[in-house]
Amino acid sequence: MMGVPQDPNLRGIIPNCFAHIFGCIEQNEEGKRFLVRCSYLEIYQEEVYDLLIDVKKNMAPQKLEIKENPDKGIYVKDL
Repeated sequence: MMGVPQDPNLRGIIPNCFAHIFGCIEQNEEGKRFLVRCSYLEIYQEEVYDLLIDVKKNMAPQKLEIKENPDKGIYVKDL
């Protein structure tokens, strides 16, 4: 997912997504304000994990729950 962040040809999907999003923001008019929220999740063996948790800072990955709400639809709780 991360690839080699220092090499643009070998960067993964996460750094490329952020580069694209913030590149588009930089090209917009002065005075416009943006709020960027994002989440990346992994579903593996029927368990859902937040991929933006920094495991290098000793933050343990926590299992997340998929919920359904008539108004919101399907969503991941606490993500």
